[in-house]
Amino acid sequence: MAEAALDGVLDGAALRALSPAEALERVRGVLGLGPFAAELVVIRGANAPDVVPQNEGRLSAELVEQYGDDRPVAEITDAWRPFRSWASVHLRALREYRTREIERGRPSP
Repeated sequence: MAEAALDGVLDGAALRALSPAEALERVRGVLGLGPFAAELVVIRGANAPDVVPQNEGRLSAELVEQYGDDRPVAEITDAWRPFRSWASVHLRALREYRTREIERGRPSP
């Protein structure tokens, strides 16, 4: 991962210049970064403002909690454009504030 960072693969400006899908594909190519970590790098590390995490179990659980399980994620999150990343981060933070799942060491759903 350090080599990828030194080689510019994880450069925030370079990642933001790509589409979110392209940025995720590039980051997923870094040895040691799985889908969850790759999304975090693109969303939070590269500051991509409009990406909905697909591999964040707690966010998925919170979407079901807030909106029910009968609506597709894309339908729910479309209204959050162009700041879907930050709306997602906010929902996740609210969930932790309410449930203390991470603080208590409970596994992700």
